[in-house]
Amino acid sequence: MDSCCVNPIEVIAKDKHKTDEQCCLVTDVTLAPARAECPVSKTLSRKVQKRTLEHLLKREKADKIRNVQYYYCADESCSVVYFSNENVPHFIVDDVLVKVLAKNNDDDVNVCYCFEWTRDRIREELASTGTSSASLEIAKEVKAGNCACDIKNPKGECCLGDVKAFVKSITTRSST
Repeated sequence: MDSCCVNPIEVIAKDKHKTDEQCCLVTDVTLAPARAECPVSKTLSRKVQKRTLEHLLKREKADKIRNVQYYYCADESCSVVYFSNENVPHFIVDDVLVKVLAKNNDDDVNVCYCFEWTRDRIREELASTGTSSASLEIAKEVKAGNCACDIKNPKGECCLGDVKAFVKSITTRSST
């Protein structure tokens, strides 16, 4: 069971279960720099595990994965999703099997890839109940060891920060 699973559900739901901004599911430790600059957007980007790419890239692109450190570009205006600071191909939005939250504004995009909490699902719950149970429901699943953020989320890490930010953006907008 992952190290974050020892935390109470309320701690996990508030996205306070990470240590040093690292997701407990990130198990690959490399000597590569923790961050690298995207070759297109110049956005400083975080490491992502190779197995994230292996699970999320389309079959015809997966054979281009090399044994190097890859990074995830979260810049919404950049088409690059994964890149390396070494001389290997990078991968763009069209190379990925799922819609990438940071790069797609559609309502049906997952904010949580493990339990299919989409933007629309969260908005609908907020509209009908005035609150979102997404973080708490996800935290219960994390605690039970049922998440696979490292291979389902294009970022390769826990989605709770994204869920929290999205709920806040909706509730902030509706209160103004």
